[in-house]
Amino acid sequence: MFWNYPVWNLPDQKPGEYAQTLIEKFEKKYPNVKVKLEIIPYDGGDQKVNVALASKTAPDILNDSPGRTTSYAKRGYTVPLNDLLTEEQLKKIPQNVLEKVTLQDGTIFSYPQGLGATLMVINKSLVERAGAADLLPSGELRTWTIEQFEKLLVAVREYQKKETPDHYPFLMFGLNEQGDALYHSFMAGFGGKRYSDDRTQSTFSSTENVQAVEWFKSLIDKQLVYPNPETRAAGMSNDYFVQEKTAVAFGGFSLLNAVQKAKDEGAIKGEFEAILAPFPSVKEDQGVVIGGGGQFVIFDNGDENKIKYAKKFIQFAQTEDPDFIKAMNAFDVYGRDTLGANPDPEKLWLSKLVTDTEHIIAIDGSYDIEGYSQTRAVFFPEMQAVFIGAKEPLQAMQDYDEKANKIIKDAIASKK
Repeated sequence: MFWNYPVWNLPDQKPGEYAQTLIEKFEKKYPNVKVKLEIIPYDGGDQKVNVALASKTAPDILNDSPGRTTSYAKRGYTVPLNDLLTEEQLKKIPQNVLEKVTLQDGTIFSYPQGLGATLMVINKSLVERAGAADLLPSGELRTWTIEQFEKLLVAVREYQKKETPDHYPFLMFGLNEQGDALYHSFMAGFGGKRYSDDRTQSTFSSTENVQAVEWFKSLIDKQLVYPNPETRAAGMSNDYFVQEKTAVAFGGFSLLNAVQKAKDEGAIKGEFEAILAPFPSVKEDQGVVIGGGGQFVIFDNGDENKIKYAKKFIQFAQTEDPDFIKAMNAFDVYGRDTLGANPDPEKLWLSKLVTDTEHIIAIDGSYDIEGYSQTRAVFFPEMQAVFIGAKEPLQAMQDYDEKANKIIKDAIASKK
């Protein structure tokens, strides 16, 4: 059994369709093996996995983000994969990627995949129609400021009031814990850190982080984002962007591919050029991205034969199928050229961006924080309170810190 989110796609495929193609290729090589695929939704996916783990009905293989796979590994549900990586491969894998798949005791719990980033996607054509082309991020790395970003929202909103009054330039959301990295990225842009250096304390109530939350609330009050974000799910973000209901979203190449697919199918009829940019910062020459990519993990279901072929499956995907890295929309961590002789300009640009550690901050994933997945569940209730005006940003973040620190403290104590 293989569970995956609808994240992989080639240009001519629907999101998630590639996963079935990969299985068919694997089964052709290993005709004695049958792999059953289940595509699980973003909303509630983590809960579904945790219920399956608790009831001993978990899939043999899961592909998910490091924010969740690390939690599964730390709780002892996954199979160590140190034996799958050769010394030569380990030398080629970037250290920041290897750290995301390794526990503190040296156990490699996930087979590292592509190097990529989630960042901002901008409808350049819509911004230009709004007469705000001069506010688009520019320069080699397209860094821009928080002030510049807000001015762009203002300009687009004024244009939308005349042309499409029920549209807004940006979508914020807060229905559940999905998409919380959007807010964390802006916090980093304000200069905030979410955890203490010793990784034992939540610091969301720092001056910089509170300033960011105050700014989020101001965007609602200024009607620069869709109203009532507390009722909206993160999954709406991509849909709104493709439907040209927003000018800015957070995503990556999958969202660019979705725009192209809509063009090819005739759903987008006018000019729609989408470009990537890092999250804005209070510093002019600094940008923020969400680093990483999906990860394979194998759950220990007690069947050595299934574990054996699960390992073969993830190795097959990584090392034998030339379409795998393309479907991931990422860069190969083993040093293989995935750009080709005539690289896509946006991919070429992103390959430079994600390797510039001087000007680009990859936000702290915080996956090593004890109790991290549980802390996520108490973040959005505090943000919801801010969105509806029930709490001031400082109070909300102080309340979050109190709850998160208890979770972290209890999680640390339970390991002793």
